[in-house]
Amino acid sequence: MYEDPEGEAPWAMQLVVRVERSAPPTRTAACAAAAVAVVRLLADDRALPDGEWHPRVRRWTDGAIRKHCRRARGVAWERVEALPGVTASAAGAEVRALVPTALDEIPRDVAKLQLSGSELEDPDALTAVDPVPGGPVVVSVCPEPFLPLGKAAAACGHAAQLTALRMPARRLAAWSAAGFPVVVEHPDVARWTGLRPLAPVEIVDAGFTVVEPGTTTALGRWA
Repeated sequence: MYEDPEGEAPWAMQLVVRVERSAPPTRTAACAAAAVAVVRLLADDRALPDGEWHPRVRRWTDGAIRKHCRRARGVAWERVEALPGVTASAAGAEVRALVPTALDEIPRDVAKLQLSGSELEDPDALTAVDPVPGGPVVVSVCPEPFLPLGKAAAACGHAAQLTALRMPARRLAAWSAAGFPVVVEHPDVARWTGLRPLAPVEIVDAGFTVVEPGTTTALGRWA
């Protein structure tokens, strides 16, 4: 792991959820869009070796994989769209993943956006989804402790990122060709307990925010 020189700020990827007052997305859709946006950014030619984003992406992936989730609407969203990154949509939600930066170099238009706020409604949350061959990756969010939207979206993004790293090459190619679709489920405690030992991707939180270090926040599965 990258050792930060003394006095150097940590790096993070900023995720920005579009939350318009007139038509806010559901919580699950925002989490799914965040997961897709992360993987699409990392698979973008500009993030690969010789790409213009690669030095920044590499610096970030060499260290602690921090993701911060913010929200924007109206003109603020338009300003975020103009920054280097990738926007993904899922079930009416839009999330833009921005190219990672040092925390003391976050663009001003991003730094002033809310990191927390009111929760989104989730009337159609799925409690049990099993992956199908060649289908979307399934990301499961922990039932306890409850994760605020920003934390849940970041955890889903991390699960999708590690899934892309661990998935067999042929399966990854099929997922990529489909646009990296993700389905997010919110299992109950019993289902979560059964899924954890079987999931090929388990996100164990470092405890920088909200949850205790060592908390499993999300799982990634595919078929």
